[in-house]
Amino acid sequence: MDFSALDVSTMETTSLVVLGVLVLLAVAVLLLISKFIVKILVVGLIVALGIAIYSQRAELASCPQTCACSFFGYELEIGSDSVDAACQDVVSRVRAAVD
Repeated sequence: MDFSALDVSTMETTSLVVLGVLVLLAVAVLLLISKFIVKILVVGLIVALGIAIYSQRAELASCPQTCACSFFGYELEIGSDSVDAACQDVVSRVRAAVD
């Protein structure tokens, strides 16, 4: 899969869908698995995965400030080329003003 074609809004939406699926999977595990230890281990794994996805999704909020976005190490596009160019321009102006 070519992750370079993905943009921030697509990943935000995708991460919400994945979080919803993980919640449904956790509920299914709680209802269908009868052994307590297996139930706890599987639900714990699902919760850990959900926390990892949620933390990556939260980091996407800082993308407009840095113009560099990644999701689990894969670089994402901010949007169209004009939006990306405008973002780079603003960041370079802010950095120049700070320096």
